[in-house]
Amino acid sequence: MKRYFHLLIAAAIIGMGLSACKSKQKVVTIPNAHAEAVSAPAEEPAAPQPAAVPVKEEPQREEVRDEAFRLDQGEQNTAVMNQKYHVVVGSFKNRDNAKGLQQTLNSEGNNAVIVINEHGMYRVLIASYPEYKEARAKINGIKDRFADAWVLVQKEQAQ
Repeated sequence: MKRYFHLLIAAAIIGMGLSACKSKQKVVTIPNAHAEAVSAPAEEPAAPQPAAVPVKEEPQREEVRDEAFRLDQGEQNTAVMNQKYHVVVGSFKNRDNAKGLQQTLNSEGNNAVIVINEHGMYRVLIASYPEYKEARAKINGIKDRFADAWVLVQKEQAQ
C-alpha cells in the first residue's frame, strides 16, 4: 500500500511538472524569417530643420484677484479699506479657521485683518499697500512661509 502511495505521489509530481512546462502560447512561423535583409531604396534627404529658438520664460507672477469684499464683523482696522493692494495669506470657508490664523499672525507682531468676499470666503490679509510693488515685495519676503500668498484688489463697484 505504501508503495502504491509513493507511485501515486511521484506520478502526480511528474504530471504537474510536464504540464507546467508546456507553453500555452500559439507558435507562429514568420515566412522568410531567416532570409537576408534587403536594403530599402534610398530616401530623399529630409529638409533641414530650423534651429531651435530658445524660449524665454516669463517670470511667474503671483495670482492677483479682483473681488468685492468688506471687513469681517468686529474688525477695527478700517484704514485697510483705503488701500488698493492687499496681501492674502489665508482663505477659509470657516470663520474660526481665519480667526486662528489671524491670532497667530498678530501674536507675531503683524496687524492681520479678516475680510469676507461676496461668496462668503474669509480672507486673512497680512498687509495692505497703495502700490502693487509694495505688495509684491511683501510676498517676496514671506514666500518661504506663505508660498501661496496672493494679491487681492477691491473690485470696482458699479454705480
